[in-house]
Amino acid sequence: MRRSLLSLRQRWSGSSIGTESTLHQLAPYIGKLKTSIAGALVSAYSSPGDTILEPFSGSGAVALEALSQGRNIIANDVSPYAAVLTRAKLFPPRSESDAVRRALMYVRRAKRVARARGYQSDAPIWVKQFFHRKTLAETHALTEILSQRKEWFLLACVLGILHHQRPGFLSYPSSHLVPYLRLKKFPRVHFPGMYKYRDLEPRLLAKIHRAYKRTTPIRKHLMRRFTTQDIRNLKIREPIDLLLTSPPYMNALDYGRDNRLRLWFLGVENYRELDRRNCRTPEEFARLIRILARIADGCLSPSGKVVLVIGEVRRKSQSINTAEIVTRVFTEDKRFRLVDSIQDLVPDLRRCRRNYCATKREWVLVFKRTKCTYE
Repeated sequence: MRRSLLSLRQRWSGSSIGTESTLHQLAPYIGKLKTSIAGALVSAYSSPGDTILEPFSGSGAVALEALSQGRNIIANDVSPYAAVLTRAKLFPPRSESDAVRRALMYVRRAKRVARARGYQSDAPIWVKQFFHRKTLAETHALTEILSQRKEWFLLACVLGILHHQRPGFLSYPSSHLVPYLRLKKFPRVHFPGMYKYRDLEPRLLAKIHRAYKRTTPIRKHLMRRFTTQDIRNLKIREPIDLLLTSPPYMNALDYGRDNRLRLWFLGVENYRELDRRNCRTPEEFARLIRILARIADGCLSPSGKVVLVIGEVRRKSQSINTAEIVTRVFTEDKRFRLVDSIQDLVPDLRRCRRNYCATKREWVLVFKRTKCTYE
């Protein structure tokens, strides 16, 4: 191990908003792995040309950091929203001008489709409450086209401007991360301009410009792959040098509910199906980690490592030590041993809440092989 986690921590302290690649900022993602943590761990536990596996890609932080640092990446996530964000970062247009050209073509096509439909939408009432009728029709038409054409980067940009209270976004005034209307704070009678039609074209072009503000060239020869397998069915055929991931927090996040508006535009009618996948008990969480350990055992190279970022779980006044569960599972059959660990406080901006409980701490755990079954 080249560096201890304690010495690495100073590299991810503080905000990374002003230094990270702006591709990381395509769209918000609750509970996302801090990009400076992902970047530091990629750098410390892998080398250029290595292959990294990210089984729970989420916002795509590890995937983009891996590519930016010259690593091959295999990423996976079952969430349609996570799939769009990760693919957008793995396969962006080659330049801002190319992205703008394609955006203009698709936006103008979407406007023609929406106009031909008489700006009618089959959206449910709760979705219609967020948008001007014309804005909704055009946005819906555009997301349908982009999904069909597999234009993941542009689709991620649209999802990134879908709802907020700022004028550069598409919805009526609402919260940024979790979609809640803020009608009491911004009553229509006092803020009529916030309830007018919002044109897709200038807002999407501005979003694309922000996305390309600060990027790192990616080597074309690097392998980049994304799958949408349930973790129980994930099969990895290549030798992996580093498994780096942050497993879903146990019963601490509602990934479906908190992203329900974006998921609807991705064709997900019942967002509750995603939340039913969440681990609800320590026993279910242990089973998930056991699956992860089996995957690592089956594909990790003899010198490979597993690095996990584990979020705290709080139940009322009690805290469940998820790091202890993970360590027990990974070391129970003596195929892995824990070689380093560190506890970190989660800044308020990144704290994840469910039922008014906040995730305030996370652990970084590093495991190394003691036996090798990979052939």
